[in-house]
Amino acid sequence: MPVKWTADLSVKNETLDAEHQKWIEILNNFYQGLMDKKPKEKLLELVTAMLDYTKYHFASEEKYMKSINYPNLSEHQEKHRFYEAKITEYHQRIKDDKMVLSLEVTNFLKTWLINHIKGVDQQYADFNEKH
Repeated sequence: MPVKWTADLSVKNETLDAEHQKWIEILNNFYQGLMDKKPKEKLLELVTAMLDYTKYHFASEEKYMKSINYPNLSEHQEKHRFYEAKITEYHQRIKDDKMVLSLEVTNFLKTWLINHIKGVDQQYADFNEKH
């Protein structure tokens, strides 16, 4: 099931909200590719796009958190590294023909992303509002 952007996903930062929306778009494209039974090469392109955008977004978000002196930056970075490692693992396994793309993979990516934005990312948004 595709992810829809809703107001409760906003971190009250226009740039980061736009990045989260782009990330959701990439995830939805991946999901649609699975539903349309796209060839492995096309799905690999989508996973590559997700991995590349994840790295870009995490760097952007971490730079922002540093700029506001967010006190839980290192814990947040650990969560980012976990997700990045998981996508990297999926990417490699797909390239090596050792993984079948499935809704299980999509659901993990989607669930992590939404829970991360609504939970962990909201913490820096709340911190910034109070300071």
